[in-house]
This record gives sequence, structure tokens and C-alpha cells, in this order.
Amino acid sequence: MVYYCHDLGIIGSTRRIVKEYIVDIEANDLLAPERKGRAWQVGCCILGLVAARPLCPVKQRVRTLTVCLTKGGYMAVDRSRTKELIDGINIAFEIAASPLSETPRKWLKEKIMGSAIGEIERLVLESRPPVLYLLGRSGHGKSSIINALVKKDVAKVSDIKPCTVGADPYFISFPEYYAEWQIIDSRGIFETTTPHGATAKNAVAQVKEDIRKYRPDIILHVVTASECRALEQDFKTFAEIQRIAEKEIGIAVPSIMLINKVDTLGDPLEWPIEKFAKKAGLVKELLDYVIHDVLKCHADKINLNSSMQGYKLSNGSYIGILPVCAYKGREWNIDTLSSFIGEHLPQTALLDFYQALQRKEQLRRLSTSLVRRFSIIAAGIGASPIPIADIAVLAPLQSLLIALIAGLSCRKFSLDSAAEYATASGINVGAAFGFRRIVQQLTKLIPVVGSGASASIAGAGTYGIGKAAEVYFFTGQIKKPISFLREWIFNRR
Repeated sequence: MVYYCHDLGIIGSTRRIVKEYIVDIEANDLLAPERKGRAWQVGCCILGLVAARPLCPVKQRVRTLTVCLTKGGYMAVDRSRTKELIDGINIAFEIAASPLSETPRKWLKEKIMGSAIGEIERLVLESRPPVLYLLGRSGHGKSSIINALVKKDVAKVSDIKPCTVGADPYFISFPEYYAEWQIIDSRGIFETTTPHGATAKNAVAQVKEDIRKYRPDIILHVVTASECRALEQDFKTFAEIQRIAEKEIGIAVPSIMLINKVDTLGDPLEWPIEKFAKKAGLVKELLDYVIHDVLKCHADKINLNSSMQGYKLSNGSYIGILPVCAYKGREWNIDTLSSFIGEHLPQTALLDFYQALQRKEQLRRLSTSLVRRFSIIAAGIGASPIPIADIAVLAPLQSLLIALIAGLSCRKFSLDSAAEYATASGINVGAAFGFRRIVQQLTKLIPVVGSGASASIAGAGTYGIGKAAEVYFFTGQIKKPISFLREWIFNRR
């Protein structure tokens, strides 16, 4: 059977191997129908990632290159589909690497594809819900903070008496984004009144027990702005709780102080803060008091252009202090808080946290990090025992990267999205091989020879494709992968 292959930008040897592979699929009567269809799709994937033009056999068997290793469409990164996507990519790698001998093929599978798939497994398959622990006096707004962070009413609010009996765990689901959070609302500490039914043990002991039980990723210590100057003893006690927890439990949990209800400083009607300089002055004065007079620690602005958004702290009990308003309908500085929390979460908790928020700035930051790591992995090909002409084996790795970027941008987490990108930009995954045509430029900019040149081309090609895909999925703009060449070189210095 003969297939006509339109110009898909794939090197001749790979095109020939894949055409023969597809012919073998059609001729194999022992292959189960569903397996045959899946293998056919993977073969097409290598030929052009999902080019808009079809491969047509002489026998009028016309097929459209839809190449979707996962059927259907899913917004964000769906764990249940991840294994299926990885399986498809592994099949694709076997096809692309088939011209190579066993030694380089095994090396590439372990060192290149193994590392890339390991990144996906750590980010997706090993991910878990973030665990946030809120403490502070009742009525200071812990429940309001929870509702503001998750953007829905999940916690009971009370402004008069302690309403929380012991620790109150919330397991919050965001099914449309395949995400979950766990938030622990502690019983009020340092209270003069006790919640009805509260346990006899003192609040400090309760907090230590909660930290041991829930092992939070972040502690949010909530204090109300109007009472902040009377809570110096609370801050000292919290520092003692941290010291004991680290010593007895071995857990040092990053902690953030939230000065809540800043809208109540001065005239409550003067809101939002950006429109009232007097209100902003009161907030700034309160921040300076807590940082310099109470905590006595060094502080740097979270946003260099604004003193209002809060400060990063060092040499103290807290990693940051942020003024916020969590009152429904008057929320302020909550986005800064969510970004700051994300910067201090462990990697395993990032995916659920960012996807639930659906904030593209944070998701794009995660995407950029993955592009860099995948490019470094691809650059490792320079240490492999294969010639530069066989960089085609990186096509499956680049396909996986594009699919992941699409998922992070809240698009389908499948090769369907990679197909969309390829069609829209007029390229296919083989575009990376076009980097061989700029070897001379590369070697002028990066003084390398031999395997070093191979590594530079593989890394730069993967970086260019990843960044171009990122721009496309997050902004809708189309850029050529080669336009990111100098950025890659700069980042590698």
C-alpha cells in the first residue's frame, strides 16, 4: 500500500519509517481493531503532529489526521487522562526512534523521555490538594478569608462570638477544573469567651495538635486591623507555637500574617482604598508599626510599585504580611494573597492550587517553568550517542510539552490542542528540525562543536516551540519558535 505524504516538514528517513509502520498496521490482521486504530493515530502524530492535510492511500482509504490520543475535550489538566496521554507519547517515541540501534534508543528513552515523563508525573500524577491552616481570634475574619480565596461561600461567618468548635476542616472541590483544596479553620485562640462545646485543652495545645495532624503547607494568621495594636502578645505566642512545633514535631510551616478588615480603618465609607489617600495612609502606618515595632524584622515590598499590597519578611516568624479585605462585595488584595501563597507552596500542591484559581498569570508562570525544564532535558540529547540528524526523536517530547501547556491555559489537555496550535501557526512539531538550518548562527552565538551543537539545537528548538505554544494558548498570538532563540541563549548563561 502506498501513502502520499504532503510536505509535513519531517526528515526523509523518519517519513519513510512511519509510512512503513502505518502500512504494517493495515496489513496486521492479528492486531485488535481498537489497538490498530490507536497505533494508526500515533503513527500519524509522528508524521506531522496533526497537520491539516491528510495522508491518502491509493485504495481510496482517506483518513483525516485528527490525531487525538485522548478522546473528547477537557479543560485544564485532567489526571484521569494523563496516563493515557503518556502511553500514547511512549508509542510515538518508539516509532520515532525505530531507525536507531538499540543502544541509543534505550539511552534516549531513559534519559530524555524518562526525564520528561517524570516531570509530568511529579506535576500531575503526584499532585495533591494544598493544605492551608487559618488561625486567629474568632471574629477576625478567618471564614471570610476562606470564602474570598475560593470565590464561593463554604465557611460560616460570625463577627460576634467564637463560632468554631475545635479545628474545622473544609475539603473544597472545583470539579470543573479538576482541583481540590483542604482548608483548616482553627478554633479561636486567646479568646476571653469559649465556643459552646469547645474542648478543655488550651488553644495553643490545639494548634500544635492540628499542625501535627494536618501538616499544613501554609499557615495564615488572621488579625483584624482595628485590634492589631492590642495583639502584640498574640504575635509573641504565635512565635512560641512555631518554635515548639518545629522542635517537637519537626515541622517548620511558612506563615503569613493577614491584617484583615482594613476597610474599617478610619471612615468605612472611604472605599476602595485606591481612591482615598487618607485610608491608604492609615494602612501604611499600621503595616510599619507591625513590621518595625512589633516584629522587628526586615521587609521588602511584594510589589515594588506599591506599598499597599504587602511585604516579604525575613528573620522572623512570618514570611510575609499582607493587608486585605475579605468582606463579600468589598474584597481587596486577595489576588496578591493567592499569588504569594502559590509562591511558597511545595511543587506537589501547585497544580490544584493554580487550576482552582484559574488565574492565567500564575498558570503561565508554571508553564514557563516547564518549558525551561523540558528544554534542558532536550538539550541532554547532546550527550547521547546519536547523530544530529536524528533529533526527530524529540517530536514526542515536544508534543507532550505542547499538550501540557494547553492544559495549563485552560484548554484541552490532549494532542487535540497541540493540533490546534500546529494548524494555527502553520508549523508542526517538525519545526524544531528547522533549527538545524541555523546551526551556523548557533555556533557563532554559542561556541560549541560536536555534541555541544546537537545539545544547543535540541534545547533551543524545544524552548522555541514551548514558548511559541505558550504565547499562542495564553494570548492567542502566533510567534515563530525561532523568535525565542536569543531568549534561550540568555537564559542559559
